[in-house]
Amino acid sequence: MRFDPPVNSHRPASGKSQDISHILASIFKDIYTKDIIGKDTVSNLTKTKKGRSSYHDRYVEKLQQAHSEYNRCIKEADMLESHIIQARARAAAIENQAYERMKEKTGDAYDHQGLFTVKSAFSSCVDEDLLKTNNLISPQDYLTTQKPRVEAPAAVKTNPARPTFTYAMHVSREPQDDGYTLIPTPEKTNPEMYNSDLSLTLESSSDTTKRMKTPIEPNQTKPRPKWKDEPSAKDRAEGREKLQKLKDKHNFLRNPRFLPPNVQQGGTSLIRSRGKVMKPEHSRKGMEEQSSSDDPVPVFLAKPSVLFFTDYSVGHVYETTLELKNLTSSSRHVRVIPPTTSYFSIGLGRFPGEGGVVAPGMSCKYTVRFAPDSLADYEDLIVVETQAEHLLVVPIEARRPPPVLTLPRVLDCGYCLIGGVKFVEFLCQNVGHSAGTFCIIPKNQWPASNLRSVVRTYFSEQPPFAVSPSLFVLQPGEATVVEVVFFPAIAEKSCQVFTVVCDNCQVKDITIEGEGQLIALELVSVSGEKEPAVIGEVHDLTADHFVRFSPCNPHSVQQKKLVIRNNVHLELPFHWQIMKPNLYPLLPGETPNPSHIHYHLATDGAFHISPQTGVLAPCQDQEFLFTFSPEELKDYHSVCHLVLRDVPHLPPEPCDNGILQPVRTGSKVSDVIVMDIEVKGSTEPYQVLLEPYAVVIPGELFICTTIRRQFKMWNHSKTCVFFQWERMSSRCHIIEVEPSTGKIEENECFDFDLIVTGGKPEKVVTSLVCHIEHRHEPVTLAVEVSFKGPIVTLSVPSMDFGLMRLGEQTQTTLLLTNITQLEASWTLEERLNRQKDHQDTQILVEPCSGVLPPLASCSVDVVFKPHFCQRFETELELTVQNGTGCHLSVRADVQSPQVCLLNCELVLSELYIGVPAKGAVTLFNQTLLPSHFTWMAQLHGPQASLCTASFDPSSGTLAPNASMEIAVNFTSHRDLELTQVAALCEVQGMNSPLILGIVASKPKKLSVSFSLPSVCSPADDHSPSALELDFGDVILKRAVTKQLLITNQTAIPAPFTIEAGYFSCLASKPNNKSDKRCAYIKKPLHSVQAKKVEEKADEEFVSSLLANGKGAAFFVQPNTGMLGPFETQAVDVTAYTDMWGEYRDHLIFRVGDLEPTLIPMQMTVKGCPLYFQMTGPRPDDQNQGPIIQFGTHVSGGDTVSRSLRINNPTMFDIRMDWETYNIDQNDRKLVDVLVAYGDAFPVKDADGNEVMSGAMRLSDRNIQTAWERTHSPDSEGTRGSFQSVTDVEGEEYLTEDDCEEEETCLYPCHTKKKLFSVHIRPHVGSLSDYPYCITPQQIVIPAKSSGTIHVSFTPLTLSGSARDSRCVGLALGFMSLDSEIAACVPGKVGRVQGLDLEPVRIDLLAVVKPAVLLVQMEEDEGVLDFNATAGDLLRGESEELREFDIIQAFQLKNTSEMPLHFRLGTQLPFSVLKPEPRAQSSSSSNPPTGDSQPLVLQPQHSMQVKVAFHCSLPLLDHADLQADEDVPPGVTLVHSGSGQKKLRFQQNLLIHYNNNSLQAVPLRAHLSLATLSLSTDSINFGFCYIGQTQTININLHSHGAHTYWKSVIESDEGDSHVFKVTPDFGLLRSKELHAASCSQHLQISFTASEDREFKATVVIQSPLVKTPLTLQLQGTGSFDEVYRPSTI
Repeated sequence: MRFDPPVNSHRPASGKSQDISHILASIFKDIYTKDIIGKDTVSNLTKTKKGRSSYHDRYVEKLQQAHSEYNRCIKEADMLESHIIQARARAAAIENQAYERMKEKTGDAYDHQGLFTVKSAFSSCVDEDLLKTNNLISPQDYLTTQKPRVEAPAAVKTNPARPTFTYAMHVSREPQDDGYTLIPTPEKTNPEMYNSDLSLTLESSSDTTKRMKTPIEPNQTKPRPKWKDEPSAKDRAEGREKLQKLKDKHNFLRNPRFLPPNVQQGGTSLIRSRGKVMKPEHSRKGMEEQSSSDDPVPVFLAKPSVLFFTDYSVGHVYETTLELKNLTSSSRHVRVIPPTTSYFSIGLGRFPGEGGVVAPGMSCKYTVRFAPDSLADYEDLIVVETQAEHLLVVPIEARRPPPVLTLPRVLDCGYCLIGGVKFVEFLCQNVGHSAGTFCIIPKNQWPASNLRSVVRTYFSEQPPFAVSPSLFVLQPGEATVVEVVFFPAIAEKSCQVFTVVCDNCQVKDITIEGEGQLIALELVSVSGEKEPAVIGEVHDLTADHFVRFSPCNPHSVQQKKLVIRNNVHLELPFHWQIMKPNLYPLLPGETPNPSHIHYHLATDGAFHISPQTGVLAPCQDQEFLFTFSPEELKDYHSVCHLVLRDVPHLPPEPCDNGILQPVRTGSKVSDVIVMDIEVKGSTEPYQVLLEPYAVVIPGELFICTTIRRQFKMWNHSKTCVFFQWERMSSRCHIIEVEPSTGKIEENECFDFDLIVTGGKPEKVVTSLVCHIEHRHEPVTLAVEVSFKGPIVTLSVPSMDFGLMRLGEQTQTTLLLTNITQLEASWTLEERLNRQKDHQDTQILVEPCSGVLPPLASCSVDVVFKPHFCQRFETELELTVQNGTGCHLSVRADVQSPQVCLLNCELVLSELYIGVPAKGAVTLFNQTLLPSHFTWMAQLHGPQASLCTASFDPSSGTLAPNASMEIAVNFTSHRDLELTQVAALCEVQGMNSPLILGIVASKPKKLSVSFSLPSVCSPADDHSPSALELDFGDVILKRAVTKQLLITNQTAIPAPFTIEAGYFSCLASKPNNKSDKRCAYIKKPLHSVQAKKVEEKADEEFVSSLLANGKGAAFFVQPNTGMLGPFETQAVDVTAYTDMWGEYRDHLIFRVGDLEPTLIPMQMTVKGCPLYFQMTGPRPDDQNQGPIIQFGTHVSGGDTVSRSLRINNPTMFDIRMDWETYNIDQNDRKLVDVLVAYGDAFPVKDADGNEVMSGAMRLSDRNIQTAWERTHSPDSEGTRGSFQSVTDVEGEEYLTEDDCEEEETCLYPCHTKKKLFSVHIRPHVGSLSDYPYCITPQQIVIPAKSSGTIHVSFTPLTLSGSARDSRCVGLALGFMSLDSEIAACVPGKVGRVQGLDLEPVRIDLLAVVKPAVLLVQMEEDEGVLDFNATAGDLLRGESEELREFDIIQAFQLKNTSEMPLHFRLGTQLPFSVLKPEPRAQSSSSSNPPTGDSQPLVLQPQHSMQVKVAFHCSLPLLDHADLQADEDVPPGVTLVHSGSGQKKLRFQQNLLIHYNNNSLQAVPLRAHLSLATLSLSTDSINFGFCYIGQTQTININLHSHGAHTYWKSVIESDEGDSHVFKVTPDFGLLRSKELHAASCSQHLQISFTASEDREFKATVVIQSPLVKTPLTLQLQGTGSFDEVYRPSTI
């Protein structure tokens, strides 16, 4: 994933800061950065410049110019880069010298503060004109006007710690010179004051006034005050008073920007809240403590907090901006100390105001520049001094993502022989994100002052290693190969350290390891038994090892396996040499003389070693197979030398002078013998025996029959033997042994089969020879056997060839059959031919001999070739070898051919000079033999030179007694009658040729006829003008081709030309146009592209044909040509049209010298040339326009309009009059009768008035005048716009003949206009401008241009019962031509207009639907139900009442295809909440409004609507209203069977649509009422003893809603105190969840206080029950003890 660089990243200060090459390189990678066209490519193209196309030459010249310009730019860039580097080096030296001088002048006291800045000297060292010439930024572009450099005076020393003017006026506590007060000069400057003041932190103002010294009067001549010496008390009092006044004058309020932010009067921080404000009298006292205890308050904020520079390069200058923002509430000064290193510099600050003051919340900006001299990492900091206690430090970091190499830290070169050179390659890839230049040098040469002095060669050498390349450059992702050369001199492990230095000053050490080794081989083991040397045996002088092979037979093989170990960690290539031994007797301890040692190759070839050559693997054992294969009976002795190839010579001793030797790219190598092995071996003869030694077969055998007999052979030799039996294959018999060859192991026997096959009936006694390989004498086996032979017969007893022609041959086939079980060898030949010469024979047998398998047959061809006419008879003899044959008789009759002419003279009646005439003669064969004839090409006779003749066939073969007709083509070259001409015909086999006489008459003249392919050819006396080329009805823009036949009635060829009289064209058919275009394209076109090119060429061809603007063109193909003799040539006449009309013209034929022939042509073109932009041309249905679908709209909605663009590709202006019709499916009308007075569609102006006289059309519909139709409500806004009509002048002129025919032509130019015109057409619909309308109704489409019409649709207003309406309509556009030349060309074309022409049709379709939303509820009843109980009006268990809402929701879904606008409305107690979810159900915050705000519901979207039922105490009043009272509509009191009462509220939620239609959603709410009742209406306590309490229990019942009640005892006589109700209040609520009623026990007590009757009434009231309950109480007090209750 790639990330874009941050917006605030630094950018180079160069003028090329907008370079996007890094973006292109990251996207296109090698395609952008790779050097595609280099020097080699340019040179190669230059060499191949000549001899190719001109385009190639121009390309090479431009490429050379570009390459030269590129080289020049590169040289200039290198020169400029070198100049800038040198200027920067000189500027750095000058700046360093200036800095040292400044330090010497000022001392080192303040060097640590970093206050010294040196002016840049780069501008004086660099050539600014050179920079500007190369479009680079010069120092004058970013520095202010530089003054001449003048050295500062030496006497003045800069003191950075000296107080500034602003510091002295606003910060310093010392007395200041105001111009009036004399201030004594301090003797010594206190350095501590500077140290304390550098922090710019002040004490409180009270401390400042205490420390200030008393100012001295300016007048020094006044006498000293007395109180100075011995002041009195009065003088002291006056002095203190004056001192206080003086203090009061200086005790003013300072500007808070000159105070530290942590003091009380300092500026308030904008990011930190200030503590509690102290009173003025205590502020000074506690300021010091407060300032010391608070945390430091930041004054300025640096953005960014750390300055980063990435992706930089040497020689560029980069800039970024440091922003310092004032975070206090007062304006502040700021001082920026530049970076200490020379790589970073800071420019002048840009302040928001004048004076270098930063207002609260504002920022000042500094430009920080970075000029790196390498790609290393840089770090520095910028110190910002403010009035804060601590300094603000902004770090600066420049880090470039370093290149990362995949080169390992340890490069292991492996092992190498001493004196050798080994090359090892390591892949080094840069996987980092930046490019880098790398240098590889020895560790002891780093660090180096100059890398160029170190890297002088391609190799970096540190013996025994060398690395190349020593200098390379890698881009990100690129890789190179690092080659290490290892050349050890001693046998030990070597290790050297090299340093890889990058151009970003990063250094990495790599270690190169390798080990030098000497050759060390060892013979580990030898397979087999070890045979010791014999005493006195002679050995080789140089052999290290001895191997002996055991005795064996000649040509046998013995092998021993030797294992040699390679103790070196290297692969050693080797090969073996087998040499003759150096045999020389030595005494014990004697050293062999080198002159006795010779190296000669062994010639016996008995010893072999495998592998002969190869490579010894490092530190592994190698197996060698020594093979001993002797060929002769003798002893063998050789020495095997193991030779190592390419062994390097030991290196020379190292020199003592310490001079570094160059890298040895190659060392001297040679082959070395490292091991000698002596081998010996001896041989013995073979021993073989047969068992039995002879085979005798009794009885007789059929010849060609095979029998087998078995015998054995024993091998008593040392090794296995290989045998080979000879086969006795004589002319008659075959005797062999199977297997004929093989191998017999040592001391084993082998079973053989003797196979005997006889070929002749006789007795055979012979011997078979067996050759033992490498044995000098063979082994023989004696055999004795007897044979008998086969019998062969022929299929026919005789052969008859019948009749034959002399000189030909014939053949027949015979079948030979072998009737025995034996194979038969046969021979068939002529019996009498045995004593004659073979060349005189006439019978040939193929094959004449062969071999037949048992009971098999074969075919034999007998060929007879007679030498003369004869009656031939002979005899064939079949001879069977070693068998019985037979004889065959042969007969034949040989004759010669005879042919004649049936007519010997050929008479030619019609003849044309130079034109061949045809005739026929007949040849007849008078024999039964086929005859071959040949006509001679040369004629004979006195007049033979005046003519030529040819015969077809000129040669052939006549069947027996058959005839053949010969076609004769005779050509006369003179206008003479020919009578003395003859032709000769030679017949094969006849001695004399046949003669044919030829007689010819004079020639005739040229004659041509014309005809149509579907009509018979006209007679000679029939005129060609009677033909007519009728194209019929032609569809516009569709090419129609008719064919006309031209027939040459004579044999004379003649040229012809064809053209149209008026609608002619000069274009040619574009046959090869696409091929020529493709010739310039190197890559072949795709099939689709080729098709488009072909279609484009065809369109251009048709446009060129119709460019004359006549509307039609007749293209003749071929228009010229040559009409051959008696040839009928077809001419294709193609009609191309782009305008309707009835066309007439003549086709003019000119043949040879004949008079031109005129053939009339006519066609009727139908169609519409106009097409709509949105559909394009429609070749099949031109009058059908687009189908405009307006979609679905709301009933009564706004008008919708569509724009249609009509294109006119013709050369004529076409006026269109538009009418719109409504189509009703129930319309039963079939036809429309249209009556027009004058022009049916007259030209109108912009207001719709006719420009010329005319009347409105009359039809069987309602008659309307022009004013009525213009001002009818259905046609408002449909007035047509008038456009000027310009006549097109004709470009063609009529000939005189055309003018003569003008009176009788079909299309007169000036026709009499019709007063009335009646048109009958199929009924299309009802003419109306509503709901569809087209504006303008009349529009002129200019030629080769376009026009725009607007089709509008006004949705219908549906009635309440209609669900939806489908509005189907159409618009007809009637075309007219206002130009007379366009409408009619006399005699050539006529065009109908208006109602006579098929109009352009546009189908209109729209759907109008009523505004209806789908209501979706949780219940399917279709009513939104609310259930509430009046008990919920109670607040807890008290009698306090509260109102509440019951909220129900339903979904509204727009199922139509159009957005619906509506409002929701209802009445109390129902209300609609805002269509927002999550509304509170407990109480509604929305007031009960009638209509809600307008809402919009998009198609196929849903909306949740919440409706609240507001329950309040006034709703309970509806339960007490009677039927005759004013009961609100929709409110009903419902009584249930259980005595429960409910109030039912029914209303409709109305959906008001923007088209004034309504939709109702039923709402229904049930409010359960509370009903109270007592179990009794009265209680009579009777007589009760006074003072005694009597109680009676009753029940208080509640039905419906729960309710709160309380009881009140009322009495008119004041007797309420004797009665008591317990409890006297409560809440009636059922404990069950769905219980409809509940009850509560009431205890009524009576305590008589007097001896009388008491009466009272208990009233039970409820806030939910309007009518309270009453309970009558009655009781009488008595002192009678009878009523006193008894106590138990």
